[in-house]
Order: sequence, then structure tokens, then C-alpha cells
Amino acid sequence: MVVIASILGKNGLYAGAARRGEKLVATVLPVRGQETAKKKLIEKIRDENIEFKEDPFCLSVSEKIFRAVQGEKMQFNEPIDLSGLPPFQKRVLEAGRAIGWGTVTTYGKLAEKVGNKKAARAVGNAIAKNPLCMVIPCHRVVKSDGKIGGFGYGPELKKKLLQNEGIKIKGDSIITN
Repeated sequence: MVVIASILGKNGLYAGAARRGEKLVATVLPVRGQETAKKKLIEKIRDENIEFKEDPFCLSVSEKIFRAVQGEKMQFNEPIDLSGLPPFQKRVLEAGRAIGWGTVTTYGKLAEKVGNKKAARAVGNAIAKNPLCMVIPCHRVVKSDGKIGGFGYGPELKKKLLQNEGIKIKGDSIITN
């Protein structure tokens, strides 16, 4: 099945989304350069045939991504397709999708939710390969010591996304009081 993808540009930044049938398979947060956004989507889709076009569904998701990055509370309820991912990663991402706006969890707590409390590092690796950023809010997963941890789009964007949701941060740590 052909994957349909769209890239939306605003103010020199480009976000994108891709779908297989009626389900999302990949998203890209705003990056500089349309070709960079396309490349990131292609990397997430891997070896499938991808067709870039003006697709209303994908453009709508891309618009929501822009709005969420700017701090607007967005609901990403679109159906998703995680087929082809390893079972553990699929469980982690499904559990991660349930992390609500304005809340964070740790890699360890997410590991417990998927049934293996000792798998925090494996959860981190699964989250790092999240093909559906914002739809699955991987930015809401932090380290157990309160530090924000890694993020594929860089620590500054992760901080911004968390702060947009009302999470208080000092330096690179969550303030819990």
C-alpha cells in the first residue's frame, strides 16, 4: 500500500504527516527546510513507497503539530498504525500515547506500565524511535532524576513543549513543587 504524505510550511519551518490508508504512520515536527522534513518522513516510513501530495488529512495533522508546538492544547485522536514495529516498542508507544497534557512520566514508570519495571533503558530506546511525535507525546517522558532527558528534536524544543504545557523547568530539570 502506498503511503501518502504531506509537508506544510509556515514561516520557514516545515512539519509533516504520513498515512497508510486512513491511519497515521509518521509525523515530523517543524524543521528548517522542506527537503529536511521530507527526508525525516522517508526515514520513518523506511522502505515503503511514499507519495507526497496535498492530502487534507495529513495537512490537518501537520497544522495541529504547528499549533501544539506554539503552545495550543491540541487533541491528537487520529487513528494510528504501528504495524511493522517490534511488539515491545508498540506496547511502549501505545502506553506513551495515554500520557496526558501537562503531565510527565519517567522511563521507569512507563516500563512498569508495559510490564517490565527493569526495562527503563529499553523504553528510552523505543521512545527515541517514535514515528509519531506529538501524536504519541514522547516529550512527556523524562528521566527518574527529574532531568528532561533526550529528544530527537533537541533539548530546547523538549523544554519549550513541556513549558507550553505548564511544566516548570529550571536548567534541564523538572521542578516538582
